[in-house]
Amino acid sequence: MNAKTVDETIARAAAERRSALSEIESKRILEAIGIATQMPEPARSADEAAAAAERRGFPVVLKVLSPDVTHKSDIGGVALDLASKLEVREAFARIRANLSQKAPDARFEGVAVQAMAAAGLELLAGIARDPQFGPMVMVGLGGVFVEVLKDTAVRIAPVDQREARAMLAELRGAALLDGVRGTAAIDREAIVELLVRISELAARHTEIREMDLNPIAAYASGLSVLDARILLEHEVKDAACAQLPAPEAAALQVRRQENLRRALKPRTAVVFGDRGTRDFQWLRALGNFKGKRFSVQPDEKEGAAIEALGISNFRTVSEIGEPIDYAIASVPRKIAPQTLAQCAAAGVAGIGFFTAGFSETGDPIGIELEAELKKIASGSDIALVGPNCMGLCNPGLGLLNSANLLAGEAGDVCFISQSGTHAISFCMQAPGHAIKVSMAASIGNALVLEAADYLDVMASDAATRAIGIYVEGVRDGRRFFESLKRATARVPVLVWKGGVTDSGARATFSHTGSLATPAAVWRAAMRQSGAVEVSGLEPMLDAIELLTRARPVRGRGMALVAMTGGQSVVISDTFASQGLQVPALSEASYAEFKSFFQVIGGSYRNPLDAAWTIGPRSSEGQDKLDRVLDILDRDPVIDAIVMEFRPGLNFSGPRRPIDVKESIPLLDKLASFAQRTHKPFALAVESQHVSPDVRATVVAGAAALARERGLATFDTFARAAGAFRAAAEYFERAGALAKGPNAVG
Repeated sequence: MNAKTVDETIARAAAERRSALSEIESKRILEAIGIATQMPEPARSADEAAAAAERRGFPVVLKVLSPDVTHKSDIGGVALDLASKLEVREAFARIRANLSQKAPDARFEGVAVQAMAAAGLELLAGIARDPQFGPMVMVGLGGVFVEVLKDTAVRIAPVDQREARAMLAELRGAALLDGVRGTAAIDREAIVELLVRISELAARHTEIREMDLNPIAAYASGLSVLDARILLEHEVKDAACAQLPAPEAAALQVRRQENLRRALKPRTAVVFGDRGTRDFQWLRALGNFKGKRFSVQPDEKEGAAIEALGISNFRTVSEIGEPIDYAIASVPRKIAPQTLAQCAAAGVAGIGFFTAGFSETGDPIGIELEAELKKIASGSDIALVGPNCMGLCNPGLGLLNSANLLAGEAGDVCFISQSGTHAISFCMQAPGHAIKVSMAASIGNALVLEAADYLDVMASDAATRAIGIYVEGVRDGRRFFESLKRATARVPVLVWKGGVTDSGARATFSHTGSLATPAAVWRAAMRQSGAVEVSGLEPMLDAIELLTRARPVRGRGMALVAMTGGQSVVISDTFASQGLQVPALSEASYAEFKSFFQVIGGSYRNPLDAAWTIGPRSSEGQDKLDRVLDILDRDPVIDAIVMEFRPGLNFSGPRRPIDVKESIPLLDKLASFAQRTHKPFALAVESQHVSPDVRATVVAGAAALARERGLATFDTFARAAGAFRAAAEYFERAGALAKGPNAVG
């Protein structure tokens, strides 16, 4: 790589205050980083163009040279397949006339003359800058594929060889790269190398705002960039907006995160501004707090009522006389800044502001007050949570952010949410999935501490086994991306993104003041970081239950054990729609099934229709259940097993009242299998055989009994399929990232 050529070319344009490089300058940069181009020769007159064409060899291409023209074709600035000097002279005059007519203010600096390239597969590639995530790299099939089908793949730059190969494989027209109808396969590795090199260029040179390589001719051996355009952005830095020096800012961030750790596992907590008119909701939420709790309420009447509850009340936090790990502020917004300043001065580690009415409202006063909060927090190492949030939760310590939640055992799952409702809902629903929440954070407007900070803290905790996130937008996307990568290297991270549609994005702004991230860029960030997207609260709970309660999902081949044959096609389609496979079993498995499986009323094709073979009405049913599961456990084409579980003693037969406790012996047997198998095993508690009036209680009771025995359990096959998809994606991405940049897969 010739870095000097790149630096000098960009510096020259910057000195001239030009925002666009010429095609020749753009290609000079590409050649400098080792990418083959069709390098043109400039010509300022028709005679010079004719002479250049003769030197290059006919046929040739002419393209307008103008610093004021970005899209040459739009103004008739390109002439192709010129076979003689006469045609070149005529094309020169035509291009000049077109520029004068369609862009009269544009400067004409002649034409670029280059030889016509040999025909190849047409591709395009480029780089751009996303406001949140920074430099991006893109590749796509050219022509109609990009214009009509939008067949492109996007990643955050820089990318390595493995990620570049994944980009090519992602294209809907990827089969064309391997040759069709007698055409030769193209040199994929040449495209891979191009993507790696331009992505590295984008990461190194922040001045490059956009690069468009279109078209690229790809051949059986090598490639050639036929046209190139680079746009620059010269930043004018205002000294008044100078940031803290990087080392100082980094040290302050470390101290804030240490304070956040204290706040998430507090030994002392204080509530500011709780009132009787709200039934002292925050002090009641801390009713089972294992540490010391205090109140700061200067109103004498309210203070007396708080003291009557057995809680020490003070007029200011400095009067408490003990180090405070976490404060909850439920104060009017106008006094929020002075409350924060008081806590920062007193050395409070962290404070969560339930108080709302800031930038999310669009109200000038709210915006001004939020700016004041940010200024105070930015000059301190206090961990400011929110504002406009429900704050922190640690059920094992009795630190709850809602009086509707219950304290519990120490957990191993964390949750981060920009929505207070979703944070409370997750903590409320988690126990029903045998999920024990360790730490949860409702982060609201995230003024100083962003999702990345909570990720860093929670992922570094030794007890954490999985993290869920609900996020509507991020201010520093690159930092969030890097935090995700660090977190997913240790534990699964499930991300639920709000605001992925235009209307959703508008709602996001009114809710938290965050900016929506374009969907393609967001998907790239998730894929490259190793995080997995889910579409809602239930899919997130399902996926976390599977990831924390079952064996790792190391493949997509599913064995499905159903109790009726009628649903086989439907559940196969359900799993296939999630990108999972329901393969035919191995011949050895079929041979063994043939020796004992009841095929009258059943089938041992995958999915298995197993009720008449393993049901309790068969005298050998329980032994056959073990045989069925052991066969699937041994089968090399099967990676995971999901079995339908029907509450009650019988899988079929006359209807009668169902006592879910009758299922305990069967559940014990299934739990024993789950312990001895090396494959992930889960239950789907289908309930269509149960009358609607008792369905909810029966299914809930059976599921609870199953989860008590450590079995991952889902209400339907459909929800099981979604969970297995998410888990498979996590382990696939984690495995690919662990292989390193040169991995082929």
